[in-house]
Amino acid sequence: MKSFSNGSLATKKLLQYVRRLWNPGVVTTILAAGLLGSGTTAVGQGFVNWETAHVHPLELTPDGLRLLAVNTADNRLEVLSVTAAGLTLTDSVPVGLDPVSVRSRNNLEAWVVNRISDSISVVDLTTMNVVATLAVGDEPADIVFAGSPQRAFVTVSGTREVRVFDPANLAAAPSVVTLEGFDPRAMVTDGSNVYVAIFRSGNGTTILGGGNAVGKLPNGYPPLVVENVAGPYGGTNPPPNNGTDFDPPQQVGNPSPPAVAHIVRKSAAGEWLDDNGGNWTALVSGAQAPLSGRIVGWDLLDHDLAIIDITDLSVSYADRLMTANMALGVNPVSGEITVVGLESTNEVRFEPNLNGRFVRTHLARVNPNSPANPVIVDLNPHLTYATPTIPQSQRNLSVGDPRAIVWRSSGNRGYVAGMGSNNLVIIDQTGARVGGRSTIEVSEGPSGLALDEARDRLYVLQKFAASISIVDLTNETVVSETALFDPTPAPIRIGRRHLYDTHETSGLGQVACASCHIDARFDGLAWDLGIPDGDMIPLGPSICDGNCGPFHPMKGPMVTQTFQDIIGKEPHHWRGDQLGFEGFNPTFMALQGDDEELTEPEVQEFESFLASIHFEPNPMRNVDNSPRTDLPLPGHLTTGRFGAA
Repeated sequence: MKSFSNGSLATKKLLQYVRRLWNPGVVTTILAAGLLGSGTTAVGQGFVNWETAHVHPLELTPDGLRLLAVNTADNRLEVLSVTAAGLTLTDSVPVGLDPVSVRSRNNLEAWVVNRISDSISVVDLTTMNVVATLAVGDEPADIVFAGSPQRAFVTVSGTREVRVFDPANLAAAPSVVTLEGFDPRAMVTDGSNVYVAIFRSGNGTTILGGGNAVGKLPNGYPPLVVENVAGPYGGTNPPPNNGTDFDPPQQVGNPSPPAVAHIVRKSAAGEWLDDNGGNWTALVSGAQAPLSGRIVGWDLLDHDLAIIDITDLSVSYADRLMTANMALGVNPVSGEITVVGLESTNEVRFEPNLNGRFVRTHLARVNPNSPANPVIVDLNPHLTYATPTIPQSQRNLSVGDPRAIVWRSSGNRGYVAGMGSNNLVIIDQTGARVGGRSTIEVSEGPSGLALDEARDRLYVLQKFAASISIVDLTNETVVSETALFDPTPAPIRIGRRHLYDTHETSGLGQVACASCHIDARFDGLAWDLGIPDGDMIPLGPSICDGNCGPFHPMKGPMVTQTFQDIIGKEPHHWRGDQLGFEGFNPTFMALQGDDEELTEPEVQEFESFLASIHFEPNPMRNVDNSPRTDLPLPGHLTTGRFGAA
């Protein structure tokens, strides 16, 4: 039997055949026969789940003849032929680890962004080979081509930069544009500017120090300003949230709640207010700002959309759009930049008041000529947020966790994909819902859209289902679905829905665990999920040797924790008040507004899925994961109190 050299065309075809079969026995037999050459491993061995999110995973080539899709789980670019009859999978090109975006530079060349490999794979669409690999920096996210001569703009989320490369000279050092925002990802261009969505931009909330002296840093930072008599409540801690009282009222018989920190949010008028209307401006940015550890005139950046002029690479920003800016589009008629994502209300205190209503799905319209005046639209206009629960039929109308938006050339119709709600919604140029159907239901995890106006079709990449659907836009229905090879182990596929599915796990249909634990990570916010009328939480001596607890149900603000690598690290949460993952099961009803908790088998499915999630490689460590002995920290502050670097 002839042995093909590894990497030959024959090997590729054989690999594709084996991958489509997905039979481990066949794989083992072929490997044993030496057909694939040395260095090739069986598909599916050593699967590592980083739970990497898509950014722009689907692209139609300019001539409309090919559809390009990233296959993140299999580290490949899938190439499909587009005809009047539908889609045919023709080629599968190995690229780097965890591809998240693909863009066509022209009909013959595609660039694929590999988040874990920190690289871009340049793919020749004639030979179906990677012809160049470009190292771009820590955790790249997206790419657009713009300018004359043409340049490639790449978001590097790990270093908060956009790097600008010359496609005609990949060896040349890129220009670097530093952004004032955490985790820049999605990009679009209108030919004059490149627009960058700041994925976790924040929402204008900050925290004021409060609480007792136990555990306080030796230098007395931060000052306990919540207890200061100069505050709007004369030092009462915790401050009330309903006039002079608590809503809900505190449970009779509980001890006094502990003194805690306090969340305030900057209003449109520039005032720092809490959820009771208490005005803390003087102590945050005014003359008394040093009382909170700040300086007079202190402010908090809330940049949501970076606007890069492609001629001189100067940067301006649109602010106060939403908390997590997930996807971008350009309306080709109005020229408005449309941003879709999530808006969080973490300034509101206490779990009963947040139940089912702590996140909204928003669309922002930004005029590039007046970015300071955005128009914000709720993509779920049927929700009043008056109650935490509505009938399931109404929940199914909601769109949650939006990850893609695309516009028709007429500018009067746009399409938004809800990755968490497994549906599409159709909007007009204002962002209002339109269309013959309330929603278009698709398979699990829609994360990418590509519009084929010539055939009146919309292509939808479903990340969790590992498939591409065709939506007939005349009838607004799914007419076909093409499966992609998916090596994802069954526990991941089965358990994922408990994290993301907004229709199954919430009372209004727009939130899920992933609304705060975004992509199994965190939203960068602190939340006060205390329960004034809740019971004290006991902990047995086996956990803390009698030196902790019982815990008070009013616990103060705590930062959202990541779900990466938490299983086996019990007890959970900042206080360690959850002895195992099953302790969070009541959250589905108490915080997300659902009708019931997960069953015991479902809890195990969720936990098995979370047990698969790894932290990404740390760029601050050596390749063998050992710490570096010399690490530059430009701009690092010594105390956090505006000390010298």
